[in-house]
Amino acid sequence: MIMATHAPRKAPLNAGICYVVLALLLAIASAAQAQTAAKSAKRGMAYGYNSAADLQVLAPGLSWWYNWSSIPDAGAASVYPGLNVEYAPMQWNGSLNGTTVTTAALAGRIPVGAQALLGFNEPNFTSQANMTPSQAAALWPVLEAVAQQKNLLLISPALNYCGSCVVENGVTMNSPVKWLDAFFAAYPAARVDAIAVHTYVCQEKYLRDKINELRKYNKPIWLTEFACGDFTPSSGITLAMQQKYMLDAVNYLEKDPIIGRYAWFSGRNGQIPNINLLAPASGQLTALGQQYVAAPVGWEAGKLVPVSASATSQESATLGAANAVDTDINTRWSSAFADPQAITLDYGTSKTFSRVLLTWQNSYAVDYRVEASVNGLSWTNLITVVNSDGGVDDLTGLSGQGRYLRITGTRRSGTFGYSLWEMEAFGPATTLAAKAAQPQDAATIFPNPATDQATVHWQATTAGPGRWCLTTATGQVVRTEALTEKPGTNTLSLDLRPYAAGSYVLTVEGAGHAQQRIRLLKTN
Repeated sequence: MIMATHAPRKAPLNAGICYVVLALLLAIASAAQAQTAAKSAKRGMAYGYNSAADLQVLAPGLSWWYNWSSIPDAGAASVYPGLNVEYAPMQWNGSLNGTTVTTAALAGRIPVGAQALLGFNEPNFTSQANMTPSQAAALWPVLEAVAQQKNLLLISPALNYCGSCVVENGVTMNSPVKWLDAFFAAYPAARVDAIAVHTYVCQEKYLRDKINELRKYNKPIWLTEFACGDFTPSSGITLAMQQKYMLDAVNYLEKDPIIGRYAWFSGRNGQIPNINLLAPASGQLTALGQQYVAAPVGWEAGKLVPVSASATSQESATLGAANAVDTDINTRWSSAFADPQAITLDYGTSKTFSRVLLTWQNSYAVDYRVEASVNGLSWTNLITVVNSDGGVDDLTGLSGQGRYLRITGTRRSGTFGYSLWEMEAFGPATTLAAKAAQPQDAATIFPNPATDQATVHWQATTAGPGRWCLTTATGQVVRTEALTEKPGTNTLSLDLRPYAAGSYVLTVEGAGHAQQRIRLLKTN
């Protein structure tokens, strides 16, 4: 057999009836939001000088943006509502128009259609909002009152690791956790619907570390600034480095349910090399911008689902092969610390493979083979990869059939074993060029996971009666209620406190739109 050698390609209810088919519910639950949307409800941008033309070219891939202000950019203010791109206002620090911010002053600036209010910007930096935790806590009731009055989600102050940092009670607030712990200690009853954070690390493994530090607060996390910036010397930050980090980071951010939203920094900015999504000319994307707008969304539709997974070895009892196919981006398979090692997926019946998507942990295969087999005994090589750089390997253009799919690692990146967060395979109809798109009116829900409250938004073309229904993952109806829709954006607030923790499906019906189903995870 002649084996081709390649480097991995880095690719950028009927009315009045609430009935959800059990098999569909179970598929949705097991796939953990595997729907592919036309654009991600999470994906946004941090930038303050958008023109109308800029937003028009960004709109196919972005759902929101903010500009560190409580009013939108003048050039974009008239167009963003029609582009289905939400603007998120921010109260940057403790003052507004030269005086201490008040509820009335801030509420008067919130534009119609806003869904969230962002808190203070990097208050632990003396060069940014420059606020101690107690100073921020003293002003937080103002933001709470505005959020209540305007029916907005309230997002925490956005923290990052700092050099020149505020100090309170002898403690230098040089980390997000230090500042937030002190903030919540100063105001234990503070309303915070999600935690905001910034980071400029240049590898996805370090991004995971920053997110993991904030899981202790048990709230959705909004990554409101990110790009590769913390590399020395900064002149070494190439376009290829930004593109790889974006590919790896977005793959993770889309698939981790704790991430509520994320925003790339920036549109046009000269502080960090090769970060711009927008070209110098208005209304033109850079190569990086094209990649960001076109990046895959969530767990992509059409993924082939194996019936079992096995491996030649596993590092420990908790790092088995099943972790690589469980649709959980935070569990992994890890092998013994030796070459070669393999992981094999059994699909039960013969499948056609045209694409394999591998999300490697820090310990990745530098060289490996992707093979298919009809009987698990004789194998046909689909592709041999040499000199992989880890992260996401998106292997497209494959051609092969078999019941079994195997990855065999022949050279490790270090002294540890081979480790995969996830191994995904697709058939011919689900290559990047042929992905099915969800309608633009697809419903969204936030936060998700949720503890007490969740808010649903969807589009309707006409006014009229409708209905929503909440069911368990096994199809048991928990609650159903009538509603009245209006043309345009509709909003439904769900009180989840009466329900046990677990997986649910919300169905929204009405004559003005296609039936909408959303998987919701309720936590304690």
